[in-house]
Amino acid sequence: MRTAELETIFRDKLELAGLAAALNEEKSQFLDLLDGFFAEIVLNDGSKLAVAERIIRSVKEELEERDVRVDSIVRAVWRVKEINFIGPARGVSGGLKAALEFEAVLESGTRECRVSVELTLAALNMLREKLALSDKVGFPGWARNGDVDEDTLRKVVREFLDFQLLSGGTSHWDPIRFPKLELKEAAVSYLMPDSKDFKRLQAAIDDFLGDYAIEYSLRDLTSRDIRIRDFERVLPDLSSHLGGAFRPGEKVPTNALSFYHALGEVERERLKRHYLRKVGQISEDLRQKYPRIFLD
Repeated sequence: MRTAELETIFRDKLELAGLAAALNEEKSQFLDLLDGFFAEIVLNDGSKLAVAERIIRSVKEELEERDVRVDSIVRAVWRVKEINFIGPARGVSGGLKAALEFEAVLESGTRECRVSVELTLAALNMLREKLALSDKVGFPGWARNGDVDEDTLRKVVREFLDFQLLSGGTSHWDPIRFPKLELKEAAVSYLMPDSKDFKRLQAAIDDFLGDYAIEYSLRDLTSRDIRIRDFERVLPDLSSHLGGAFRPGEKVPTNALSFYHALGEVERERLKRHYLRKVGQISEDLRQKYPRIFLD
């Protein structure tokens, strides 16, 4: 038997059952293995899974009688519909865990399922570091004020689930069979890498407010009556502090403001927090020397 013949058998059976329209042609695949075949049947509607699984199981049994071995996966394409913050995670006994719990609603066609995601304290601390909330790192719980805000937490959980749902084949995640996930520190590092432009702008901030340039920077802002905490007005001044090594053909940064607006929402927020944290570290002597720009 050839792969094309196997594919025809499966497709014909699915069509007879009225599942042809639910089949995701792009993600489904049929492969020839050394000792048999592999079939991945992917549906756009999770409500059809049970029927499809029965059909595939029946076809496999028929093929086994002909000494044709087929390994198979039947799965659905899911998307995240909504994310809800539940609160501190609790164990089976009801005791508090070092994690925050979120409930997500996933949908596939006409079917929905609910999954639980626990964001560990280590992952929360990683987020705090990424968002320059160093005073909160190590805090045993989560605070509604002055901590990673709830919207950002939900966005990270959504991105985590989107990533989990990307995988196909034998590594796919089945949210129906495994409705509980743990979002750990490593996942945050993967989901929130520092882009090249973010690193360049962060270095420009460090240079702009560094020992060598800070007095010139404060004097210049004073001459133009720009408040130092007005980040978006200060941003253009970072352009002359952009630098680094560049490969042939790589874009050379010349406009800090355009680079900033090209970043994703999370990196923009992280950069602003980093800038304001550096401003907060400016010495009292310099604050007294250039008082006007430090007024709110």
